[in-house]
Amino acid sequence: MKKPKSHALVSRLTLAALSLPGMMQETQAGRIEETYNGDFQYGHYSENNQRMSVDIFEGVISTPIGRSMTASVNLVRDVISGASPRFNQSVKGQVKQILSGASIVEQRDAISSNLTYFFDTVAVGLGGGFSRENDYTSRYANTNVSLDLNKKLTTLNFGASVAFDEVEPTPTSSGSIRNDDCGTKCNKTSQQYLLGVSQVLDKDSVLQSNITFGYHQGYLSDPYKLVYSNEDGLLFDTRPREKFQWAWLTQYVRHFKELNSAALHADYRFYTDDWGINAHTVELSWHQPIMAGWQVIPRFRYYSQDRADFYQAVFDNVSQVSSYSSDYRLAGFGTISGGIKFSKEITQIKTLNQLKFQTGFEYFDRKANYQLGGTGSGNFDDFSYFLVTASFNLKF
Repeated sequence: MKKPKSHALVSRLTLAALSLPGMMQETQAGRIEETYNGDFQYGHYSENNQRMSVDIFEGVISTPIGRSMTASVNLVRDVISGASPRFNQSVKGQVKQILSGASIVEQRDAISSNLTYFFDTVAVGLGGGFSRENDYTSRYANTNVSLDLNKKLTTLNFGASVAFDEVEPTPTSSGSIRNDDCGTKCNKTSQQYLLGVSQVLDKDSVLQSNITFGYHQGYLSDPYKLVYSNEDGLLFDTRPREKFQWAWLTQYVRHFKELNSAALHADYRFYTDDWGINAHTVELSWHQPIMAGWQVIPRFRYYSQDRADFYQAVFDNVSQVSSYSSDYRLAGFGTISGGIKFSKEITQIKTLNQLKFQTGFEYFDRKANYQLGGTGSGNFDDFSYFLVTASFNLKF
């Protein structure tokens, strides 16, 4: 779903938002990690025209416990600033997007943990987390089970997650807050379930397919978004109080030993929900080792979604409908993105098993014209953005 203010922006950066926060970590039965691991990453997201920017800081530490368990702790801090589209208005027959002004300054802190127990052919994981920002609190728990079959050439995966969120809108620059039936403190619950299978096809290729089901109930609107009606003026964004969603993700990996052990990763994801949004994602990346532990990874991604049933840029009137929104995230649009990542692996340090550095850049172009079967009528919403990342991994 589209979460209020900064929470939605951070969710957009994940790029693979198939599941809820903390849904699960991928595990494989009987394969315990025997080293201590530390992962640290920085990311910077920025939109054009001095709109929103986000700085992301993340650290993960994992450790083996005995011979059959691993534990991990994940810490995240997101710092958000800039301006965000608040509503649309028709001016002389042309739709104009009205921004909030460069007044948003927000910080989100999150912590999560996971414990996985490994049997010979089964792995069971339990986890949970907590996320807090000025106006949004989320608590969640998750579990996942994987089962190896067919001499460990086939792996079945199951996962479940539940989240309990609280929204406490703060006053806007005009001093107003949402007047909803839940008052100034609103609640939302979310459930997510995953069924998946991974299959080794031959010595050079692997196929993985996951189906995810989700159900969200409660306050699903954005308290900072407004809707302009030609007859009624400005109104608060009002969305249905429940949502069912379904997604299918298929991933194919092909190894090419003759090309210096390069690998092709090809992903396709279909998403649909009962708000009327259907979305398609195609992603291709090429992992090419070059020399002395260096690897280069070019990447291409295409995304297209239909608009929600209750979305319009500007409404004539809303007297005959119960839900209405002009949030650009619910519009019909597409994105085309391309990027490149470089990594360097070092194994000659005596005190470490491995030290790995990564840095990457990706550019996104969001346009109404990129939507499959779209009319391009929402081109007033077009914008571009980029993402820069840097990370390192330590294995002791």
